[in-house]
Parts: sequence; C-alpha cells; structure tokens
Amino acid sequence: MKRVAVLIAASPTAGFYSQLAAFGVALRRLDWAHWTPSVHIYLGGPADRGEYSRWLPCLREAEISWSSEQRFAADGDWAQSDDIFRSPPRDADVILTMDADTFPVLPLTAALDQVLESGVVAGVVAHYPFPRFPGDSVSDGWRRVTSGITRRPLDFAFSHTLMPPGTPEDLRRSPFYVNGGVVFFPKTVFDELAPRYLAIRPQLMSRMPNGDFTSQAALTLAIAECGAATATLPMRYNFPNDPIADRLYPDELASVAIFHYLRTDAFDRQRIFASAADYDTFLSLQLSGSNALFQRCVRRVIGGDYPFGRP
Repeated sequence: MKRVAVLIAASPTAGFYSQLAAFGVALRRLDWAHWTPSVHIYLGGPADRGEYSRWLPCLREAEISWSSEQRFAADGDWAQSDDIFRSPPRDADVILTMDADTFPVLPLTAALDQVLESGVVAGVVAHYPFPRFPGDSVSDGWRRVTSGITRRPLDFAFSHTLMPPGTPEDLRRSPFYVNGGVVFFPKTVFDELAPRYLAIRPQLMSRMPNGDFTSQAALTLAIAECGAATATLPMRYNFPNDPIADRLYPDELASVAIFHYLRTDAFDRQRIFASAADYDTFLSLQLSGSNALFQRCVRRVIGGDYPFGRP
C-alpha cells in the first residue's frame, strides 16, 4: 500500500477544531483503494484546554503537533503553517497539504497516482493574482517578490482560474502559482522544496502588502529554484463555493472531488460544524450553486444528525 500524509495547519479554536472533525469524517468515507491516508494537524498559539479536551475525541485518528511557545511568539500563526514544511512525517509517498476549510467527497487516488508516478507538484492555479502595492502591475508584483531571491525565470504559461478568458493577458497570465488549499507533492520533491520555501517565505513579508499570500508565492519560487516538475489539476480538486466558479466550470462542479468552502457570504465556515444548533441551521439554509451542492454532500457524508457531541 502506498501512503499519503495529509497536512493541515490550524489555530486552536472551536471553529478550526470543528472543521477538522468534519474533514476527518469525510476523509474516512473515501475509497482509498491502494492508498493508506494519515492526517497530521499542526497547531500553534494559546489554547483553551476545555475546548481542546472537548474536540480531541473527534480528532483521535489524527497526529497533532504543537508549535513551540517561542516560535509562536516570534512568528504568530506562521509558526504552525511553516511547521508543515519544517516537520513533515517521514513515512509517506505523497504529501498532501490542505486547508481546514476543505471537504473531500470523491476519491483522490487518480491524482495521487499521477503525482507519485510522474514526480510532479500538482494543484489548481490560484483564482487571481496576489494583492500588490499601489501602482504595481502584476508583472511588477512578481518582479518585486523574485528580485534577489531567485534567478530562475518564471514560466507564465498558466491562467488564473476565476478570471474569464477575455481578461487582458497581463492580468490573467500566471506562473505555477497555485491555491494553497490543496497541493500534492511527491515526498522526495517536498523534502527538496521545504528548506527553500522556509528560507524564502519570511523574505516576502515586506515585499507584499498582504502577508497572507506569502506562502503561495514562496511555494512558486521554491518550485522554480528546485526545477521541480509541475502539473495543474482541474478545478474539481479544489472547487471554491463561488458563483464565478459555478459559471465558468459547470462540468467540474458536476464532479467535485474536494470542496473549498472559503467564501463566507452564505454561511460562516467557522460555525457550520461547531454545534448541533449551528449544524441544523446550516442544513436548513436555502442555498444555490456550489453552496447547495456542498450542503447536500455534507448531509450525505456526515448525516442529518450532529455527530460531534454537545458542549
């Protein structure tokens, strides 16, 4: 059996614990065929012991690691996010990094086989270019983050996934800059990328107006530095609950493998699994498009009754 390690960074809050609990149920329901999955959760920051104790039984099949107090004091939430690259499990064939607000509903074995057999880093290209300083074009933004860090040229052979084909080329074209919610790595490639990523990401904090995007950009540069092979995945492997995605990718919506419920206009992603009342409210919402399909899949996978106990 081949092994895939699923790595997720999170904060020690009820919202994140509830998302991780729901994720675990969904992951266990998948058909893994010739793969064996393991889940590794990276936490950091002050924790409410009562809340942690309440949710720990729902996370019993995951390996949980905590960032040191010193590292969290220095880096904040980047402590646990960077720990994914600093301390990955050793016994895996493929590393799959995911966000807590993802929900797998169809087997991932085809993508895992492709990544392992071809030795590629695989993901869905980011929806839009990263935020830039006032006056900077997209190419200016990339020059700013690459200058003095890598001499490897970036191949702008890709297109941002939520920008329609009619968007001007200088806005739409992208290097291999993937949405960080779901990224597949062969373990050997991950081990080569990790030290470069860890060296690059902190340097980007002053080069980007929004530090939240330094991780995705640092991964792009680390991949270029290593000369790693890459493959873009269809939207079904990281489908956002976004009406633009619904409109641009109707066929992918019909075959979603992983939902990424990152949009918050229809519901609070930190609350939908947090309590029985919140769960009932979510299941009773009148939704449309990818939100409605996500809701139906949650009901099918987790059930109509709240499974995570009561506070």
